Amino acid sequence: MNNSPGNAVSRSLDRKTVVITGASRGIGRTLALGFAAQGATVLVHHGHSQRAAEEVVHQIIADGGAAKLVQADISDGDEVARFVREAVDALGTIDIWINNAGATANKEETGGLRVMDIFDRMIAVDVMGTWLCCRAVAPFMNAGGCILTTGWDHAFVGAIGMGNALYSVSKGAVIAMTRSLARELAPRIRVNCIAPGWIDNEWSTQRPPTFRHRVAQSIPLKRWGTPEDVLSAALFLTSPSASFITGQIVLVNGGDVMR
Repeated sequence: MNNSPGNAVSRSLDRKTVVITGASRGIGRTLALGFAAQGATVLVHHGHSQRAAEEVVHQIIADGGAAKLVQADISDGDEVARFVREAVDALGTIDIWINNAGATANKEETGGLRVMDIFDRMIAVDVMGTWLCCRAVAPFMNAGGCILTTGWDHAFVGAIGMGNALYSVSKGAVIAMTRSLARELAPRIRVNCIAPGWIDNEWSTQRPPTFRHRVAQSIPLKRWGTPEDVLSAALFLTSPSASFITGQIVLVNGGDVMR
């Protein structure tokens, strides 16, 4: 019996169409594979990681699913308009749109950039990219469709360190945007936000064991989250079981931040 998170919700996504931004790695990759496992046709978006995105598409198809690929710079309005046109051409109307793409604050990937350059990039990708995508795709979504955005749990409590502080600001803006869009697009489209906490990824697995242990012990559930934990929340929020849920921020963080 398969009890993987991708099977935690019945295959209510059969014949549904899903677009996932930033789906070439990490949480985005897990979302793409998980939604495809539930029967959805998945459009895998990437900004720069073409080879990794192609691997996700190939994996979905090898597993018996359906997937397509598109590249776009979501911080550019013209690029987003093209992206949505290609998505509609490939999928027809769209049932689910997941804004997963985001700019990192990790020093390993931002080394050498000025603080304002880092902040500009975060605002351009996380805030403007999410806003541009939501505005562009909404007219093409099926009634009863769902949009998910990506926040951060520490946007509610603040974060120490320049990079973390800037990241908190950008994700706080996404959270506020989610609530506004939920009101604007209702009742035809639901809009919710998933705000992860400490989730295992490429960055976290390279941290010293003492750091990883300290973080785990600070979380009430005493472990790091996994991309599959985020997938489970996304599957629920986009399923018929969540048909009366909109404008909500769902913290997937083991209780690290409570509100």
